[in-house]
Amino acid sequence: MNFSEWFEAIVWWLIAVDCCGYNIVAWVGQDWYESKFGKCSRIFPVTKAFGVFYGALVIWLGTALYRAGSPLLGG
Repeated sequence: MNFSEWFEAIVWWLIAVDCCGYNIVAWVGQDWYESKFGKCSRIFPVTKAFGVFYGALVIWLGTALYRAGSPLLGG
């Protein structure tokens, strides 16, 4: 595998982990986020609708990379 294939896989996994973290905060820890990051939470609110949209985009990107032959699971 060349560098660009590894780079795409690493970037996708970082985005997938970020998406999981966002959705955990959106669905479970919204009160914690608002109390911990008061001013920031008013500028960048965490919403469940965007979490679902973000998750759908990450899944779509993963399937597109998989169809293109990118080794997302290291294979």
